[in-house]
Amino acid sequence: MITRTRLLWTLPVWVAIAGCTQHHGSDDEGEGSAVRALVAVRTAPVVLGDMETVIRATGSTDAVRKEKIVAPIAGVVLSLRVLEGTPVRKGDVVAVLQPKETRAAIAGAEALERAARTEGEREEAARAKQLAFASQNNLEVRTPTAGIVSTRSVTEGEIVGENAEMMTVVDLSTLIFVADIPLQDVAQVRPGQRAYLVFPSLPGEIFGASVDGVNPRSDPGSQTVRVRLAFTGADGKRKMLLRSDMSGLAGIVTGKHSGVLIVPKTALLRNDETDRYTVVMATDDSLARVVSVSVGARTDSTVEISGSGIVPGARIVVEGNYALEDSTRIAPAE
Repeated sequence: MITRTRLLWTLPVWVAIAGCTQHHGSDDEGEGSAVRALVAVRTAPVVLGDMETVIRATGSTDAVRKEKIVAPIAGVVLSLRVLEGTPVRKGDVVAVLQPKETRAAIAGAEALERAARTEGEREEAARAKQLAFASQNNLEVRTPTAGIVSTRSVTEGEIVGENAEMMTVVDLSTLIFVADIPLQDVAQVRPGQRAYLVFPSLPGEIFGASVDGVNPRSDPGSQTVRVRLAFTGADGKRKMLLRSDMSGLAGIVTGKHSGVLIVPKTALLRNDETDRYTVVMATDDSLARVVSVSVGARTDSTVEISGSGIVPGARIVVEGNYALEDSTRIAPAE
């Protein structure tokens, strides 16, 4: 009996203590509040401005003038005057071919010379060899255009057939960029539109360009359309940085949105499951407020947004916003 009485007495005391503890917590945080721990963040203001609409696509450089040099006759490559990377002018001799008939005559004379046993046979073989060399009609192969040798398919001493490919000469002054535009975006692309080009192999370099032509047919496999871009405003020194078949990224400016709300790109959060976007606003009483937004034009560093309560000058969290929940107490730093 003593034990039971002691337990009955202690139970209401424990309940009262717990009730006081809970009430104390609500007084500290505000009645009905769900405020969480303080989180340090960095914010930036929403800006009202203009945004260009840009279509981005991958592609690569190509040369309009790209000549394949072939062997005009069948024969042997007696000499090769150029290698990959050698600059050439129009009309330069790049190789010398010995016709197969001449090669056969010389080979026959050399066979006679090896088979000769008497002085008379040796004299006859020597005359045949001398005649074969004297009558040979070697052919100089010349380049039809100026440029740089990009590929080479033959070596000295090699036997080549008529019309066999020997090398390719590329004129780098005729470089263009060919972008693969997604089929759903190609209707927005027109000749004359301003564009820019960047290349991973040339960090920090931006090349001006413009749309020069749109291919009338699409690639059924990739569902893209090839769009030709011409370089603009690139001086000779900078353009010499480029090579044929360089992979890069094209940005084609298709229009402009005026008077829109703009925030840094780092403010935008994407839900991969729903493909929806949110930003985190910093309220006047230093609380986080998660807002669903619609996204418009983008640049490499900024994005156009619209959403409930988002106005010019509102503070948006740009650092520390990942996984930040509603009503979290934040310490903004501008």
